[in-house]
Amino acid sequence: MAAKGKDLSQQLEELISSLQEQGILTDYFYELRGLQDDNNPRLVDEIITIFLRVAEDYRAELTRNLNACGRVALACQELVDASEANNKEGCLVALDNVNREYLVAKENLNRIVGVTVILNL
Repeated sequence: MAAKGKDLSQQLEELISSLQEQGILTDYFYELRGLQDDNNPRLVDEIITIFLRVAEDYRAELTRNLNACGRVALACQELVDASEANNKEGCLVALDNVNREYLVAKENLNRIVGVTVILNL
């Protein structure tokens, strides 16, 4: 059984080394591992789990916000199309849509900035 544990430990070290070579892990990971001791044997596991949960939340939020920016781009294209067609009424409607989508994007992007500021405190 001890040999199997050693094999797993060796595989883990090889995986960590490989991830560091790929730039996925940095030296901070080794610093984190250094904080793990008998009192906190699962510290690294717990921090990785928290990191993944928070990262997924940020990824989802960023996706929503980028979609909002995409909606601004689509609204701008509608304005360009109406302008090229010399459609005054279409331009007014499209401009209103651009302004509305811009405000949605601005609100969401400001939320990202707010969360980033809090995280960096």
